[in-house]
Amino acid sequence: MSVEMTHRKQYPIYILLDVSASMRRPAGGTTPQAAFTRLIPELIMTLADAPALASTAWLSVIAFSDGPELLSPMTALAHPAHVREPAPGRETDYAAALGFLSQQVGRDATAINEHGATGLYRTVVAHPLVFVITDGAPYSNGQYQPPRMWLRYRDRLVGAPTNARIAAIGLAGAHPRVLRALATGNDRGERNAFIADPGADPAALAASVINVIERSIKVSVRIGDLIIDAPRGMRRISCPA
Repeated sequence: MSVEMTHRKQYPIYILLDVSASMRRPAGGTTPQAAFTRLIPELIMTLADAPALASTAWLSVIAFSDGPELLSPMTALAHPAHVREPAPGRETDYAAALGFLSQQVGRDATAINEHGATGLYRTVVAHPLVFVITDGAPYSNGQYQPPRMWLRYRDRLVGAPTNARIAAIGLAGAHPRVLRALATGNDRGERNAFIADPGADPAALAASVINVIERSIKVSVRIGDLIIDAPRGMRRISCPA
């Protein structure tokens, strides 16, 4: 008697953290980089405690500055991996980060498929969910990095067959126009691009961002698309700026 093969959808999730020099400037008793490198492992452990996510979600953490650095490889939340400390960087090379990610998603999809190959069900890798946290404009080789240098990698990620969903979360110093160009949106024309309010407390802002990412992952995996609200202390970028 033949056994009908079922499908099991798996969600690859990426957190890209800017670790350029400006992320290490003290603000509110700490630095943005220190706050996020402390909170991201806590986020992963919290997500791993949700049974529905542990069986369907995978997560990777990538730092970027002068180049990309894989802090945690794509790992099932059922077995959360250790997140390494990032090396100190100087610049904010969007092209290198997005180019690396555009290659990594294919490798990770293959690994997820191989992990789920049991013969009883077929793994379906969902559209990647990408959360980018940054505090500056694209900058490489001592100069501003023009959009043509990095948008092609962004477009490769969000186009078929990858169809990645991207949320761009900008701390103080980020550029609204860049964030909006990086992010994807919804049917109403909104982009998942956010910028910090002037004077927002950096430590509270980091905690708010992590809380919103946690809620977003839980809802997005259930819905099948990227759903994210503005973190407290931030606003959604509603139009080109």
